[in-house]
Amino acid sequence: MGRQAFTFNDLAAECTVATDCYTLDGRSLGASVFVPPALFDRYPYNASAYVFLQELRAAIYQYGTVEFPDLPLNKCNHTVAMRHPYEHSYSDNPYLTRFCQEPHQDTPPYPTAFWLGEPRNYSATWIMSDQGLQTYLNYVRQNPDRTTGEIHRQLLPHALGDNTALLLNYQPGLLLIDNSDHRRLHHCRTSRFEAMARNPDHAVDAPMYSYNELGLLHYIDVLDSRRGNDHRDATDLTAVKQFMERESR
Repeated sequence: MGRQAFTFNDLAAECTVATDCYTLDGRSLGASVFVPPALFDRYPYNASAYVFLQELRAAIYQYGTVEFPDLPLNKCNHTVAMRHPYEHSYSDNPYLTRFCQEPHQDTPPYPTAFWLGEPRNYSATWIMSDQGLQTYLNYVRQNPDRTTGEIHRQLLPHALGDNTALLLNYQPGLLLIDNSDHRRLHHCRTSRFEAMARNPDHAVDAPMYSYNELGLLHYIDVLDSRRGNDHRDATDLTAVKQFMERESR
């Protein structure tokens, strides 16, 4: 299938679109594109995550987050499949083996895509505003002996309550996140603590597939030593390389 350019308005012409879905630091952000199931097998809705990342750069920048609820998973050239930390016990990469992460941006200013094929029961993505990040860092400085998990358990409920945090990426579909200075969003993996408490045997969870251009080109095997050749596509990879070359110029 040939690559075809499209815009956010092109999607809005045939899908239901909601904007200003969330509020962080008193500012609205977020867009959701509800694709009719009849279009799932049609371009661009059956394309790889990189098509969405590149064609929707302006919308990602504008809205901060762009979601496609229930859009069927396309694993093509994912950077890493993030499963339950227990399932990554073979790895020494803390971003895979820890239940909770420190807030970060993946490859600024390039955006990130996360894609789920089924619900994630025990993990989610905590997206925080600039104010939320400062609160987090201040708490870390004031409580140097607290583990990351303890910090998340303490701060996340308050952050959700004062609109400095969003909890996303645990329901099926595609999520695009801005990593630029425009929205100053940071994100991290967090635990769904109540769900874990209800099931002490939470050793397995749905894999969450992550995508970004720099990760694909440089870090894919370091991030997950068992990534292997599954779902690699040379044509898609070539298109990503060409896009990055144009960006660098």
